[in-house]
Amino acid sequence: MSRKFIPCLGAVLGAAMIAGTPALASGVVTEAVVRQQPAATATDELADRIEELWTASKDLADTDIDARVEGSRVILEGKVASASQRETAERLAKRVKGVTDVDNRIAVQVAGAQGTQGSVLAGDVKDTTKKTANKTEGALEKTGSAVEHAAEVTKDAVVAGAHKTKDAVVATPGKIDETWITTKIASKINADDALEDVDVDVKVKKNVVTITGDVSTVALRDRVLRIARETEGVTRVVDNMVVRPGSQQ
Repeated sequence: MSRKFIPCLGAVLGAAMIAGTPALASGVVTEAVVRQQPAATATDELADRIEELWTASKDLADTDIDARVEGSRVILEGKVASASQRETAERLAKRVKGVTDVDNRIAVQVAGAQGTQGSVLAGDVKDTTKKTANKTEGALEKTGSAVEHAAEVTKDAVVAGAHKTKDAVVATPGKIDETWITTKIASKINADDALEDVDVDVKVKKNVVTITGDVSTVALRDRVLRIARETEGVTRVVDNMVVRPGSQQ
């Protein structure tokens, strides 16, 4: 912002032509009045100093901003391309001696795909924050629904697992002792058609199974051993069986 002084020269009056008076006839200037505008006010000087700092700043090149001074208070107006330019303009204005308060009303232009879409001021920032909060709240609601659904699914899975565990517990006796193990192995051997003609003796002591007797093939012996080893509660199997071909005939 610049200030100009325009001098005004008063017209020279006089030069009355009086016939017979040579001095007056010659048109001598008898008085000259020179008037000019008053000197720049302190308000104008503050504005000039601020704009001089802006002009010297590379960060504010090609910006459209203005400083309006009201006493010692400065109101910044216009538009800039970034928030950093807005901050620079305010910082330089505060450096000027005599400025006690700066009201920064400079807008930051928001460029979109098709040019400038609008200006961001303090109110716009508030609206943007509110919109972001609403989006966050919506996301939290969706997340809460998903968590609630997952909890229901987990609950169902736990209940189903509990029922299966209960069924397994019911199928297993409360106490697995030597008698139970002996009976279980004997029952499995008797129920296996392949072992119909096998004659073996099963003894259990401290969860250790000892099997004695004669079998006709190695395959039958291994089948009996597998049944014993897979029985619940068995810790070890001692094989005292003898393979005698044709022993069951």
